[in-house]
Amino acid sequence: MSRSSQGVRTLAEAAQDLRLATRRIRRAPALATAIVLTLGLGLGAAGAIFTASDAALVEPLPYAEPDRLVHLGEARAGSDERSPTSYPTLLDWRARAHGFSDLEGYDPSNFTVGVGDEARMLRGAEITAGFFRLLGVRISAGRDFLRDEDATPGAAVAIVTDHFARSVSGVSALGQTIAVNGTPHTIVGVLPPAFHFALLQNADVFVPLIADEQRRADRFNRSVYVVGRLQDHAPLASARAELSAVTAALASESPDALAGRTVVALPLRDALLGNMKPIIASLLGAVALLLVIMGANLALLMLTRYVARAPELAMRSALGATRGRVLRQLLVESLVPSLVGAALAMAIGQVTTRSLLAAIPDGVRIGMPYLTDAGLDGRVIGVIVGLATLLAVGFGLSPALLITNVSGSGGRAGDARTTLARGDRRFRRSLVAAQVALTVVLLVASGLLAMSLGNLVRRDVGFRDPVGLVAARAPLTGPRYQTSVAQRQFYEALVSRSAALPGVRHAGLIDEVPGGGSGFTTFEPIDRPIPRSVQPRAALRIVGGEYFATMGIPVVAGRTFEARDRTDAPPVAVVSASLARLLVRDGATVGRRLRLATTGQAEWQVVGVVGDVQVAALDADSPPVVYLSHLQMPENRMTLVLRTRIAVAAVASQLRAIVKSLDAGVPVYAVTTLDQQLRESRAVFSRRFPMILCGVFAGAALALTLVALYAMCMHEVLTRRREFGVRLALGATPGSLRRLILNDAVLLGAAGIVIGGIAAALLSRSMHAVLFGLSATDWRVYAVVAVGVLAFAALASLVPALRAGSVHPSVAMRE
Repeated sequence: MSRSSQGVRTLAEAAQDLRLATRRIRRAPALATAIVLTLGLGLGAAGAIFTASDAALVEPLPYAEPDRLVHLGEARAGSDERSPTSYPTLLDWRARAHGFSDLEGYDPSNFTVGVGDEARMLRGAEITAGFFRLLGVRISAGRDFLRDEDATPGAAVAIVTDHFARSVSGVSALGQTIAVNGTPHTIVGVLPPAFHFALLQNADVFVPLIADEQRRADRFNRSVYVVGRLQDHAPLASARAELSAVTAALASESPDALAGRTVVALPLRDALLGNMKPIIASLLGAVALLLVIMGANLALLMLTRYVARAPELAMRSALGATRGRVLRQLLVESLVPSLVGAALAMAIGQVTTRSLLAAIPDGVRIGMPYLTDAGLDGRVIGVIVGLATLLAVGFGLSPALLITNVSGSGGRAGDARTTLARGDRRFRRSLVAAQVALTVVLLVASGLLAMSLGNLVRRDVGFRDPVGLVAARAPLTGPRYQTSVAQRQFYEALVSRSAALPGVRHAGLIDEVPGGGSGFTTFEPIDRPIPRSVQPRAALRIVGGEYFATMGIPVVAGRTFEARDRTDAPPVAVVSASLARLLVRDGATVGRRLRLATTGQAEWQVVGVVGDVQVAALDADSPPVVYLSHLQMPENRMTLVLRTRIAVAAVASQLRAIVKSLDAGVPVYAVTTLDQQLRESRAVFSRRFPMILCGVFAGAALALTLVALYAMCMHEVLTRRREFGVRLALGATPGSLRRLILNDAVLLGAAGIVIGGIAAALLSRSMHAVLFGLSATDWRVYAVVAVGVLAFAALASLVPALRAGSVHPSVAMRE
């Protein structure tokens, strides 16, 4: 036979196999539908998570040689405190650490940016002149900062993002003047559209970090984050050791500022990901478990087809069908639903990816720019199709080989009078038990995350009814507000006019609302001096108006601030109850005098003690708090807090009208309830997001496992009809047969629960970073999961058990 004739015959046989496979799927759609849904759900969910994980963990950062970039900061030995460094320490690191080719700094901030008559609040940063050169980012239009431009006072230049440049009116943004915090700056450069730096969130405007004499000498002003580039072939460990030695030498030279301080040096990718790295790793683990469960389910479905098709294939073999012909037909029958399942997986993966990105709050998503354009690409699609094909061949070929082997040898495969082979039965039960165990692991993980989230959102934050608290930011910048008198007058007018709005019960001011987590100082009692390097740490908050009454913070002792506490009166402070407990061992707190590192030699007399408030992130230990009055310590970036039941949109409109009447150049932004701000915080997101995903995976795994358990029980009932007939003939009752099936299912579920519980106890320890208020082995979660899985196992076996009890002895014996 010629090659052309052989090729035509092969194509004809392939077309015939495809028609037969399609016809069989139409005649028995249940099995094919189960395979399609199993692959679609499993590979679709995996594709979505792999896409996000690839963008975060694998996709190269948009910088030159990103593996050599390191993020540096300071830490306090023996504590969890992490902070940026000071400008003089950055200069010393540059001069003495030779493991880095360059070190550059950035100080992120919110800028009031004026373009024409419009003022906007934008994210920005002060950066050292070589920051973009260190990253290897090329300016797409204009120029970069000159090498000495950050050392030149009055260098009023700016570099902006492509997004901001396109929003500026005119043909080109280059050369245009914008007001940054009231000071005119000329745009000299535009960044490429693809630029992002997650630690700066969605920063749009960059200006030179110009240090005055005080900043150059003050090592306590820790506001500069540092990025370094390792020398060629220099390992991070040796550079870190060198930098630690340099810092230790600096600590001996400046013990007040640096004693007990160490260096934190992380690869830039780790710093960009922050606490998202363990979350992504946990999600990848959950996906791996779901894929294993999916594989086990496919194996059970294929084995079901093996047993159901055995008589037919025995007949085909007896009529002369070759083993190769049968194998090819079975593989085609496996490939068709598998490829359909891959198509469904691609659709589910794309929809899931978009849904995941949409579920991330805006305030969190701006810190994840690497997810902006995430979506299923050619690589992920290729992996999905490849896995679907591999699974089809693997789980289709093994049963096919068994079928043709048994059929061709004249074995039991076609004998309908026998009961289920022990080896087949043991293998199927092992697969189901493994599925139950893996499902238990996912259920325990989702249960732990759910309890952790519940503990977090129910945490006592120290103030009442955050739903009724509306916060709005209104920062003051520019020459007009350089004096403390102007700042005080503006905010006093804003508070008094806001308090007079209909529906507003109280109005107050604070420089940073609870949950913000920054603004710290060290302190010492005047009557018990403490060396600066070991002074206790406290959060410093500047408040005004009726802040404590607005928030509902109780007064424990003494009083709060009054109108007479102004600059011409003695400096006074209010402290939190936790700070009072630090002072009480030396006597009463009220009346004590404190010196704060932030305010220099000023002495603040404590006039009151208020309840503790969660000023740090919700999942962090909140430090003690020192409150100062805005009337004595004016601040130009205050947040207005109102106790009201008016809708947020209406409050925002009224506040903008008030601020416009006071000064049209002052922006009002981030108007929201405090409750919403807390619910959309990174601390809540880092638990709610994986909880939802893990819950979806656990639900899908549970559904697949219950289907597998149901199929196994029903298959046993159908293949053991002769055995059941014998049992009934020997005196067994229908109830005993029902109990037999139910007991088998429950025992199988119990075995899976025990194995899965042990595995969950071992694996869940890796989740400690995202657990809050409970341990990884909390017995309540394991108990609920165990009871639930047993109940579902009994439910899944109920219909097969009823079917077993309805078997008639004469029918069973006749078969």
